[in-house]
Amino acid sequence: MNAVGKLFERKAIWALVGGVVLGLVLGVLYAWVVNPVAWEDALPSHLRPDLRADYLRMVIDSYSVNKNVDQALERYEVLGEYGQAALQEVGEKPEDLSPTAIQNFRAMLEISMQPGLTPSPLGTAASAAGPAAPSSSLTRFLFPICAGTFFLGLVLFVVVLMRGRVRGLPSIGGGKAPAPKTKDRSVDLRRAMGPVEPLATFHTVYNLGDDLYDDSFSIESSSGDFLGECGVGLGDIMGSGEPSKVSAFEVWLFDKNDIQTVTKVLMSRYAYNDEATRNRLAAKGESVLAESGTIIRLETASLVVEARIVDMSFGQGPLPAQSYFERMTIELKAWQQLGA
Repeated sequence: MNAVGKLFERKAIWALVGGVVLGLVLGVLYAWVVNPVAWEDALPSHLRPDLRADYLRMVIDSYSVNKNVDQALERYEVLGEYGQAALQEVGEKPEDLSPTAIQNFRAMLEISMQPGLTPSPLGTAASAAGPAAPSSSLTRFLFPICAGTFFLGLVLFVVVLMRGRVRGLPSIGGGKAPAPKTKDRSVDLRRAMGPVEPLATFHTVYNLGDDLYDDSFSIESSSGDFLGECGVGLGDIMGSGEPSKVSAFEVWLFDKNDIQTVTKVLMSRYAYNDEATRNRLAAKGESVLAESGTIIRLETASLVVEARIVDMSFGQGPLPAQSYFERMTIELKAWQQLGA
């Protein structure tokens, strides 16, 4: 009897082991052959390091062509914590990218990620890989709360609206309600424009040796209609030899609804203090001393552009101190005039 019992015990153990092995084999076959896992909407941050670098090269190449800051930021931020490492690898191995394109992209990131600037929202690709949707029971629980909150907000809105109408009625004595005051658009423009998002934001970077520097950007309405253009170009060159020593930049705004292009001249300290140079450049536009943080405003019939000097440095050499620029980074923001 003992021998028979031991035999059954051995068979049970082998049956258990065989069942476990068979279950693993069947599970692997089902997961890899019958119903394999399909990855969808994976983020660039899930790629290998070399592929993340290839992705960032495409982002930089796209930005160098279309200058779309929001789109470039959205695509960069999808890399998450791997963004800096990928950017460093691209800098070490640019491949088909030009050093200027990489430098301009770095400058755009530095400007856009400064404290106080509104960060660019991530694209929907990031949310696609997020947590799963709440269960149906949670949805049934939240729906009455959301509906009740919406109904309460609607009631409050109607009450406030009715109170505003009652206050706006004529007095009992038959007097007429006072006519609304006409605001001076030029006086209140900046205050009214403050919380409004600009139509577009552009960044341009000049480096010593870029003798063909001339950046221009198209301004379009929210519906895609062409409104005008703005840009920055070389305004004045001093001395001789190569590279050119730029002592002034022209910041300009073209409005399709205006008859002239508005221009202001950003000048180095040496050029600005030289009366003869200022008089010579006066024909191009108003002279402005270039300093880090300086903001100038260009205004036409239907457009307003604010140009801010984000970063600048002067060249060192035999010419007078602070006479020509080695680097200049400018941010341009465009709004549409009130009532335009």
